[in-house]
Amino acid sequence: MPLDTLPFPKSGLPGFASAPRKLRLVARHQNTSDTVTFTFHSLEGPVLHLPGQAIALDLPMNGGVATRTFTIASAPLGAQELSVTVKAAETGHATRWMHDNLAVGSEITARGPFGRFSLAARHGRPVLLIGGGSGFTPMMSMLRWLHARGETLDVVVVQVARRVEDLLFEDELAQIARDMPGLRLFEVVTAPAAGEVWRGYRGRPNRAMLRAMVADASRREVYCCGPEGFLGTVRQCLLAEGLPHQHFHTESFGASKPVASPAPIGKGVSNGHRVTLRGRSFEIAEGELLSTALAAQHIRVPTGCNAGQCGTCKLRLSEGSVDMQQDGGLSEQDVASGYILACCSRVTGPISIEDPV
Repeated sequence: MPLDTLPFPKSGLPGFASAPRKLRLVARHQNTSDTVTFTFHSLEGPVLHLPGQAIALDLPMNGGVATRTFTIASAPLGAQELSVTVKAAETGHATRWMHDNLAVGSEITARGPFGRFSLAARHGRPVLLIGGGSGFTPMMSMLRWLHARGETLDVVVVQVARRVEDLLFEDELAQIARDMPGLRLFEVVTAPAAGEVWRGYRGRPNRAMLRAMVADASRREVYCCGPEGFLGTVRQCLLAEGLPHQHFHTESFGASKPVASPAPIGKGVSNGHRVTLRGRSFEIAEGELLSTALAAQHIRVPTGCNAGQCGTCKLRLSEGSVDMQQDGGLSEQDVASGYILACCSRVTGPISIEDPV
């Protein structure tokens, strides 16, 4: 039964297997000065996914293919079109490439869907959707799905942006708010420009602000996405307001992201193995996940599903071997060419690794 016809809320919703597919860009829309929505047509049938899930895109950049994971912004209604809303960060080489190079008619490969960050499978409580910056995208996917189904659920939506001009989907949100009587919409601007007219909430979200917007937050199912500092602040505020921790959900494209404890630089690890990457060498413990070890050394590697599925954390193994338990994130050709995934590779001996691009 298609997802759009299933009763909601409902536990035990179907899972949709991750699969490779080819996409053709059919439209692009400039949301803000640094954010673009790309709409793709799937050349291999409908894209079935849950609201809030993500897809990995293979970007044919100069020097090689870079894989990046993005939340699917469109509602999962079984169509052959899907959209991703992408902010070109100042340090985002791949996202900048998308803005500058992806034109209508471009074809790329993709894999997905991934992730468990979805309201579709949970039920019994009113909902709070709160997103900061581009982290508002999965909130929009969930809200679009509820709206398209004509749901009357009690929903509070909070969008947080740095400037008024950075707020996303303004006109569409206003229309959805008119159509859904059970929806309350709030917008927060953390740093309005001097002289800018803004009558909404100002400043970074804090406990008093969240209480004013959502006095009954403790009884809601909360979905939150955004930068790490934003997530931590919102979590702390809502737990202090009495929200049980099991009702606070953050974006995770699969298994929980590893929590890294910074390792002392220059000190050896007992029973460890030497790892060399980007001109640096350090030791990590036997059997430790490579992604965890790299995070502990403050070495940034793009991440996505953290479950060996999306291929975002691909690295090339130039020396040594690892125990890799991937789940479709690499092709047989990738494996034969020496590629590994940091999120599902455990170090069993000394290795040297390289960036793929």
